[in-house]
Amino acid sequence: MKKNLPKFLQQPLGREIALAIAIKLLVIVAIFYAFFDGHAVDPDADSVADHLVNSQQRPRTDPKECPC
Repeated sequence: MKKNLPKFLQQPLGREIALAIAIKLLVIVAIFYAFFDGHAVDPDADSVADHLVNSQQRPRTDPKECPC
């Protein structure tokens, strides 16, 4: 049994627009999962405290010399 396409998909411009929207949605979903895939750092209280205490002891560098 052959299904009929909706009227807007029977026209070439409608198919192009629908394809462009589908590709853009796939790209958005891929970018979303690239950033929010569950591999976040789960810091514990000891590591946060150690980082805060040791960050005060680091020598300050000149902003012009910063490799950032």
